[in-house]
Amino acid sequence: MNQRLNSPIVIWISLVLWLISVLAILWSLILFFYVGDILFFTGTDIVNAVVLLIAIIMLPPNFYQLHAIAHGNKIEYKANVFCCRLWTCIAWVIILNIVGIIVCIQRIFSCQEVTSSYLTNSIRQYRTVPKHRQFIDKLQWSLGCCGLKSYKDWFSQDWHDKIRDYEWISTNDRNTNTIKSVETDSVPFSCCKSGSCVSSYLKELGNHSINTRGCSNIVHNCIIVSIIMHLVMFITVILLEILLLKHIMHKEDEVSGFKKITNKFNISHIMSVNDNFEVSSDSYILNEEDSEIDSSNAYCDEK
Repeated sequence: MNQRLNSPIVIWISLVLWLISVLAILWSLILFFYVGDILFFTGTDIVNAVVLLIAIIMLPPNFYQLHAIAHGNKIEYKANVFCCRLWTCIAWVIILNIVGIIVCIQRIFSCQEVTSSYLTNSIRQYRTVPKHRQFIDKLQWSLGCCGLKSYKDWFSQDWHDKIRDYEWISTNDRNTNTIKSVETDSVPFSCCKSGSCVSSYLKELGNHSINTRGCSNIVHNCIIVSIIMHLVMFITVILLEILLLKHIMHKEDEVSGFKKITNKFNISHIMSVNDNFEVSSDSYILNEEDSEIDSSNAYCDEK
């Protein structure tokens, strides 16, 4: 009987929500550990943090729902899940997903500006700040791009480590036109298509061995795709949570309504029937005259 109270829709929604929460936690942790700097410099770390928070909050109610289904118990929206009711947990999940939708929409409109600003700042500080250097190198290697809008953006930047990058030049020549000529038509090694390439004297030797497209548009497109995927996830979770809450509350109302109707038409508590009621009891005689008439009729029949 209890298994019938959980409709197939409720069971499937619970399974899908549990799967979404587990995958969201794994995905968020992978992004934080492996591309955390890219998330920070592109401003999408907040979106990833919201996803991780929502996934963690979804685990307790999802665990209760799966536990109830596995033991054949009805999922009750008033059930206690750790420190609050199930419907309260669902409400908080819905609210946080709405916050996530707002953050995603805000990032979509400001993505282009924020991305260009971070990349420009990182390229300018490429030589002086190690974390910006690592970020740009990782970005250019992984995306196969070079510079902000083009590889020529590096020509106007003082990105060289003059002590390390020009060890092959004598000390007397490091301040001459030799360094300037290299600086004005060279790019970092992370712009190379392979492990070794020609990254200097590009005006003379050509740019065949480096990536020529800029990183700004690629990063912007990747961020937009990522945000849209998160946006779809937020909307899906909201719809599933609302549908789940509607079904379990509707089921609860049906059961309580059936009990009320049953109690309403149960009159056994109003008139109790005595099974040992004796027909010979004098209580069934309502009128003495009727009894006399019946007796006379019986006498005539005997004659």
